[in-house]
Amino acid sequence: MSEASYRLVDAGDERVLTVDGQEFHTHYSERVIRMLIARKGPRRAALYFPFKKERGEHFLGPLFRYLDTKAVTGLTVLEVGCSFGHNTEYLAERPAVTRIHTYDTDPDFVAMVRTKVEEMRLAKVSEVTLLTNEQTCRLPWADGTFDLVLVVGIVEHLSRRYRRVQVNEYYRVLAPGGHIAILDTPNRWFPYETHSVGLPFVQWLPPRLAYGYARTFRPALYGAMSYEDFTAEGSGWQNATLGDCLPSAGIRGLEDLTETAGYGWRFFRDTARSRARRKLFPLFALAVKTLEKLGRPPSLCLPYLNLLLRKFPAVTPKA
Repeated sequence: MSEASYRLVDAGDERVLTVDGQEFHTHYSERVIRMLIARKGPRRAALYFPFKKERGEHFLGPLFRYLDTKAVTGLTVLEVGCSFGHNTEYLAERPAVTRIHTYDTDPDFVAMVRTKVEEMRLAKVSEVTLLTNEQTCRLPWADGTFDLVLVVGIVEHLSRRYRRVQVNEYYRVLAPGGHIAILDTPNRWFPYETHSVGLPFVQWLPPRLAYGYARTFRPALYGAMSYEDFTAEGSGWQNATLGDCLPSAGIRGLEDLTETAGYGWRFFRDTARSRARRKLFPLFALAVKTLEKLGRPPSLCLPYLNLLLRKFPAVTPKA
């Protein structure tokens, strides 16, 4: 989209971005908005303006309400993948959080978040680090550094080459007794792919077949896309499994608080917006009960994995 296709006006206490005749209001500075437009284009940029509320409160609200019931305070947090920094802003407003470290592999987003930290005086943010994919295989923090690790909409975008070691790193830097929240992760084993392509079973197909399937039934999105772009690292269409979200050792040494904290089935039931999903609630409820009887996590039958796990505290040897 050309520069003439949008208009940005500073209205004093807010900025107004007009795209295709539609106005979008935001408190972000002109500098941040222009950086976002350069990265995403005007139409996509406008979608990010309400993300702190729409995504921050939506996904992190249950977590902090749960932590509040446990009187947890003084948290040192690692946010994996800061993106535009909407969750960073949300974290900075939480009384339980003392210090925030965040990183991304996208230099444009890192620059945006650093600018927001400076302009918005987000004093709790200690660092916004730019890492390469290779560097995320050995994060630059010591074992057990963080009380809380947040991984929101990330795992499905990790490449198959690095995914296992990258996820292991999230657990390595998590302190004993600390919590890790892996949220908004599309479930590979749910039969209808809802994250990107929006077709049944596409995530289970070999890449060549999946590419042809997507081009045939989603021509507006994929008709002109090359196979290389479709299968590029980070495309995310293959989604992620529960095993992908756990360390190599699996659930051992971890307490699953997903349902206790209001995620999993309850989160899906309470936040489902589409009429189709609501009509299918009885089937989902039956699947959830079946999984519970089998001793399996109810999230396995849901379109998205929203997990909260706690690393067991270290055991002190008896004298």
